[in-house]
Amino acid sequence: MSGGLLQRWPSLRDTGFLARPRRYGQIMFALLQREQERRRASPLESIADVLEPLALVCVMAFMWSYLNKRTTSPLGDSSVLFIATGFYAKFYWISLAKLTKATIGTSKRRFPVERRFDYVLIHLLLTTGDYLVLALVGFGFLYWFYTPTAIPFNYVPIVESMLAIVALGFGWGMITVVMTKFFWPWSYFAGLFNRALIFFSGIFFMVEFLPPGPREVMSYNPMTHAIALFRTGFYTNYPTGVLDSTYLAYCAIVSVFIGIVLERITVRFED
Repeated sequence: MSGGLLQRWPSLRDTGFLARPRRYGQIMFALLQREQERRRASPLESIADVLEPLALVCVMAFMWSYLNKRTTSPLGDSSVLFIATGFYAKFYWISLAKLTKATIGTSKRRFPVERRFDYVLIHLLLTTGDYLVLALVGFGFLYWFYTPTAIPFNYVPIVESMLAIVALGFGWGMITVVMTKFFWPWSYFAGLFNRALIFFSGIFFMVEFLPPGPREVMSYNPMTHAIALFRTGFYTNYPTGVLDSTYLAYCAIVSVFIGIVLERITVRFED
């Protein structure tokens, strides 16, 4: 099978200073095409992953606007935007952490020149692309029909937040991969746990306004800080009493380290 891949990409046999980077880039491009073909073969799964946060934002916006009319947005002039910023960051992390099925695959599906880690990188790349499109469409819609503040005034904290979310999703995704190898129902428990954290990440409320006890407990959740950092790009007056960028950076670095170590460990347990 490796001969077929080398035939498809003849320059993989090249030598020289740039041979290895070129070779790796061609392998990644081939895997990217394969993953796109897989997505085209089962488009409903990819569409559902993107539509789920949109559907939840619409449902919560309806409940907030019509079932509780006396309640205003915790911050800013639009409760829809406040909820959307939280759901976007949270579901970006949930989608990144889905590394157990098509992303990882099995040794029978891979060529000898392909590595398990390559599939993870392709998954992170495609998921980020999906959510960039979702941000353009979703926040663009809010800008035209709800509030002009849906366009960020500062993109730096948004990029920093997304980088941290990528690291956190990678680490948690690899933990899920390893646990699933030893205990297959873990993937279902992890999915439920990921969504349960929606209520403990500050999506619907300001963590800064909670009593000291619950506020301190929620501050240990790195996604609380990632969502807060993401929102500071939209709200000029966002309170940062709980936000700890240093803690978030440490969690991101540790997540990458854990993810890389566990990715190496899981090679032993390939099917």
